[in-house]
Amino acid sequence: MRDKKWFFIVNSTAGRGKTGKKISKLVTTLNEHKLDYKIELTKAAKHATQLAKDAVEQGFRNIISVGGDGTLNEVVNGVILSGKSEEVNIGIIPEGGGNDFAANFNLSSNIDKAVDVLQKFNLRKIDVGKIEDKYFINALGIGFDARVAIISNTIKYLNGLPRYLIAVLKALFSLKMVEANIKCDTCTLNEPFLLLSVGNGLSTGGGFLLTPEARVDDGLLDICLIKKVNRRRVLSLLPSAIKGKHLKEPEVVIHQTLKIEITTKEPIPIYYDGELPKLNDPLNFTIELLPKKLNLIC
Repeated sequence: MRDKKWFFIVNSTAGRGKTGKKISKLVTTLNEHKLDYKIELTKAAKHATQLAKDAVEQGFRNIISVGGDGTLNEVVNGVILSGKSEEVNIGIIPEGGGNDFAANFNLSSNIDKAVDVLQKFNLRKIDVGKIEDKYFINALGIGFDARVAIISNTIKYLNGLPRYLIAVLKALFSLKMVEANIKCDTCTLNEPFLLLSVGNGLSTGGGFLLTPEARVDDGLLDICLIKKVNRRRVLSLLPSAIKGKHLKEPEVVIHQTLKIEITTKEPIPIYYDGELPKLNDPLNFTIELLPKKLNLIC
């Protein structure tokens, strides 16, 4: 499956603009490695999806995302939409604010180290999540963590976990429980809850280990549901959630599943992989897992 041509999709605004400052270093390193490559910069939201799809149609089989979780999500969607995902290898140079998916493999944002990983070309087949006609690779959140993601996008002066911690504190001021009926392979839940985190990967929000036992190639989605709690309890749960030590807390429900069906009376906050999607039917939707859908260079 190894192909000598590489296609790099760079989001120069990722990580509050830090990625754009590394483009010259990326070019220098790729030339030093004598790679046959092409680089394209994203120009707008969803542009990476089109670039990835077009690259596959042009014959590229190594598509590299240079940016954060949102950029990677767009690349993944483009590769899958090409209809040739089984023929394509996806690589990552993590340059975003959170880089949660890259944390599953301890991938470095250092350009030299990242290119070395690409050159070693270790492939791993990984699972992908799907909601309606959209795909996610790391995590999907409903409720409080989605509100936090929305707020974090408005914070311009921080990155990673610090940015999300500030967003958590801001979200507490308008704390609201979610009401929805949830049905998965092993459970049915219909009581108000704080959040539902669906993990293909182990962390979200720049380092919150909400699904610390999730693995991207185990053929299952991990569910972490936190039941109705007050503001004080949210603050006391935070330290354990960051470290992944919250699984035995009485308000926490953990399950593994292939499919989740959600029904609600009003639209609820939702996000995945740094993206804030608009669903075709926000009152009735299904989240499912597609096993071994992508080839990852890691």
